[in-house]
Amino acid sequence: MANFNPWTNKNLQLCNSYQRTEVLFYEMVREPDDRNRMSLFLTHWCDCDAPWEWRSYFAGQLRQTLTRVSLADCLEHDELDWFNSLPAEIEIYRGCQRGRERGLSWTTDLNVAEGFARGKRCINSAPTLMSATIPKQHLFGVFAGRSESEIAVDLRRLRRLHRMI
Repeated sequence: MANFNPWTNKNLQLCNSYQRTEVLFYEMVREPDDRNRMSLFLTHWCDCDAPWEWRSYFAGQLRQTLTRVSLADCLEHDELDWFNSLPAEIEIYRGCQRGRERGLSWTTDLNVAEGFARGKRCINSAPTLMSATIPKQHLFGVFAGRSESEIAVDLRRLRRLHRMI
């Protein structure tokens, strides 16, 4: 649908960042068009706080969607350039609360992950820093904004998962 604009979704505009994860998931489920569903995810994922409880639901939805549409075909110019520059096997990092190592959001920048381990949006009582690799074909999204080098990954496809701290 050429006229689809993910920014005009009133349900996503009217909620705060902690509510947005749940609202985004249901908006994606309701969206019948695969490209539009990916556009919703790629536009709003970075504005979701507290996505941990929803990670498996998003992963299932994104796995299905990406069997019918290519991630590269859904990316905007900056994200597409970055995606195309990534190697076939990507080294990634995640800073988080211990016990939340297998999340969807990772980064290619170790310094960014260290910041999240310390607690960027919340205080982690048991901070941990993880490294892993992921085959490029198992990315759910890349996000060039906010200088976080964020990528969303299929948590089932993480390889060489290693605790750094």
